[in-house]
Amino acid sequence: MFNFFLKISAILVIIISPFENSLQAQEFNVNLRVSTPQIQATDPQIFRNMESELNDFLQNRAFTDLNYQPQERINVTFQLTITEELDNNVFSADLSVQSTRPVFNSDYETTIINYLDRDIKFSFTQGQNIQITRTSYLDNLSALLTFYGYLIIGMDYETFVPLGGEEYFRFVQSVVNSVPPSEASLFSGWRAMDGNRNRYWISENLMNPRVVAFREAFYEYHRNGLDVCHKDVEACRAVMLNSLRSIDDVHRAYPNSMIVQMFMSAKGQEIVEIFSKASREERNQVYQILSRLDPSNINIYRPLRS
Repeated sequence: MFNFFLKISAILVIIISPFENSLQAQEFNVNLRVSTPQIQATDPQIFRNMESELNDFLQNRAFTDLNYQPQERINVTFQLTITEELDNNVFSADLSVQSTRPVFNSDYETTIINYLDRDIKFSFTQGQNIQITRTSYLDNLSALLTFYGYLIIGMDYETFVPLGGEEYFRFVQSVVNSVPPSEASLFSGWRAMDGNRNRYWISENLMNPRVVAFREAFYEYHRNGLDVCHKDVEACRAVMLNSLRSIDDVHRAYPNSMIVQMFMSAKGQEIVEIFSKASREERNQVYQILSRLDPSNINIYRPLRS
């Protein structure tokens, strides 16, 4: 069972003394899989090596100076789908990233991040020196893994302490800023001009003052909503509905912000399930909000409509 109080203790260490704990422990329980449905000619051993080395990097490197106990580690799943070998040891791929955390006093895991990073490009050779590169660029693969490592940690902390991920979102921003223009032109997703759904915009949203209300609502949704459902379902739903109203306000102030879309990708089905037994008035309110936040998936939310 997840030790909630140990988690809170770790977070308080960040707030009071971010880097005084010299003990290091890995932050993730990682399950990373590499698949190659469209690759025929390349020696498959390189992909087995890739899977092993990426898992080893994420599982055995410390992104923070905190001492994570085994029960505190964040459950993370990566699916790296290789779509093309562009050159010798240079690949194009889609990267699916999902992280979850247990809900207090239950056996339910709630999804925090559920994101698909499409058409990434990177080079890989066996025994490659993959590093956590917060402020200096080494290669695109190191930058990608560092970016998502700190994003996952930051989003997880946001569910336990208001704005608790701030430090890690600054690290995310540093990774984006560290990519040289010459590399960013080769490996897309690091610049605003690369589209409106990419790593640049994730970082921009999380550090944008217009999104602070979203981050506060994200905390309320989890800590004062989901985490109290075991003792008071109605109070849980009331807090979650208020959180959704706040996120709707952010959406109105910052239309099509990427972080709201990521929230809906992670939480849409969960919200439907939680409010399926709510009053007709609550269901209708939630349906109206979700239809504005995520109109392309309106069919998922129709069961809430009375």
